Amino acid sequence: MRIVYKTHTDYSAKEFGRMNMVLQKKNPKVRKVEYILAAVFALVIIAFLYNKWFVAAGVCAVMAVAVFVFLIPFNLRRVAEKQFDKSRLEGMRSNLTFYMDHYEEVNKLGRVAYKYVQLREIIETDTNFYLMKTNMQGCIVVKANCAPNLIKFLSKIKAQYKL
Repeated sequence: MRIVYKTHTDYSAKEFGRMNMVLQKKNPKVRKVEYILAAVFALVIIAFLYNKWFVAAGVCAVMAVAVFVFLIPFNLRRVAEKQFDKSRLEGMRSNLTFYMDHYEEVNKLGRVAYKYVQLREIIETDTNFYLMKTNMQGCIVVKANCAPNLIKFLSKIKAQYKL
């Protein structure tokens, strides 16, 4: 079969953490916890305002912002990095070859091939594509390492297979 495109990905904790953040934003369990936490903060702030404890309401609002802007993302990134540290992927180069109906990933752990119809989803961000095999497992394709035609090809595959 004719090779259409080739690229590579150097796996790192940073890339893995970036992928994890995208996946967690789509995870309904994480969203549910965030909504419950936001509701609790809102109720506490309303209670403080009702009792005219404006300073306490302000402090609680600042705490809520800190939790959502810093603490939750930091914790998600930390968990992802711990998971990545357990893997054997740090610093590993993975070579990706794209064909018309499938792609292959080759690295020091072995070779794997997936047909595009087997993919659950293709997630596109500003910097990467994530070729998702399951909800939480996928292949990272770094756009900076891709030819412009490969980016168009992956977008076409995403549309063609409704991923």
